Amino acid sequence: MKRYRVSNAAENDLDEIFAYWAERANLDIADRLIDAIVDRFWLLGEYPESGRACDDIQPGTRCVPAGKYLIYYRKMRQRVEIAHVFRGARDQRKAWKDSKG
Repeated sequence: MKRYRVSNAAENDLDEIFAYWAERANLDIADRLIDAIVDRFWLLGEYPESGRACDDIQPGTRCVPAGKYLIYYRKMRQRVEIAHVFRGARDQRKAWKDSKG
């Protein structure tokens, strides 16, 4: 059983990251980057307390870095929900707000 679930918003974030790097570099680099980010999801499912609390962005949300990206997630009863994946250089509050609309 998976200990994580990827939200639709996070799936969209990953698609955007892939498209960005596929266009600017190549498909292989984009694919490896997405794999490296997604590899962290399993770890978060096993160790949900590993990230730092980000209640200032969204109550109950935690964050962990994955290279130059930040993975936002929430602890649920039996798993974690991956909420978003944003580039670390972005204004995180604005990115979260912009993704809602």
